[in-house]
Amino acid sequence: MKAFLLSWLLLLGAPVLAQTLVEVTTVAAIASTLDASVRFPSGSFRAGRGSDAIVARIPDGSRFNLEVYAARGLAARLQAGFVQQILTSFAVAGYFVERQQETQVADETRTRFDLKDGAGRAAILFVVRRGDELVYAFGRAR
Repeated sequence: MKAFLLSWLLLLGAPVLAQTLVEVTTVAAIASTLDASVRFPSGSFRAGRGSDAIVARIPDGSRFNLEVYAARGLAARLQAGFVQQILTSFAVAGYFVERQQETQVADETRTRFDLKDGAGRAAILFVVRRGDELVYAFGRAR
């Protein structure tokens, strides 16, 4: 009977363990290659197609090595909290907001955060929100 109960408990816990493993793999896959100390929230994934369109919205984007990410699902619907979580992650990594500028263009809101680290190196966080979509780009100055 004990063996049966033990095997039954292990079978019930297997899906939970598998889900946790998938979540850990996903979070590890979205870690920034520009600065390994910056961690993006779960719900992010690296944007492939369409990245150039986001970078083109940044007037001085060529000054930065940019990576583009997108939020999906619930994370995208909780936009303000999601952006705050990203900024907190940057602060933990040593990047602090120097200036914030928000503009409305057609049906999308563009928010630019100019950041600096402890050594005075410039970085940028550029967030584009439209409806339930949220895309952001991060980059350090070249």
